[in-house]
Amino acid sequence: MTNLILIIGLFLTFSYAIYEQVIVPKRNGQTKLAIELQPQAKIDSWILIGLIGLTIAQGLQTGIQPFTLFLLGMSVILVIYSSFLRKPKLLLKERGFFLSAFYIDYQRISQINLADKQKLVIDLSNGRRLFIPIKHLQDVEKVVNFFGGYK
Repeated sequence: MTNLILIIGLFLTFSYAIYEQVIVPKRNGQTKLAIELQPQAKIDSWILIGLIGLTIAQGLQTGIQPFTLFLLGMSVILVIYSSFLRKPKLLLKERGFFLSAFYIDYQRISQINLADKQKLVIDLSNGRRLFIPIKHLQDVEKVVNFFGGYK
């Protein structure tokens, strides 16, 4: 049962990584502007790696199956990729944008503001608010110019 849960989790995580890195840039037209975003806090990733490491250590003492050990090792590799190697991006398209692999149409935007010089705040028509932390300061100007400049 544990192996099945690990296999399903690894498959879903790997599928999402392929979807986000390969398929999303090709969806909904040509990418007009790709902006690198600030990565989120890494402490959660270190905690997850530590917990998987403790599970491996405990399993080695109690006689873990080699296949389960392999699956746990693959889990650590996917956590390292997802947290430390993957670069989150904002993909601005012709009629909308992709943020975290979700597409949002420009017509749903009611207002765009800047906060703390490098955080873009997008208010949607349904009342939700998106905070987009942009990594490089010069990219903020590109995004502002893309949306029509300062008003």
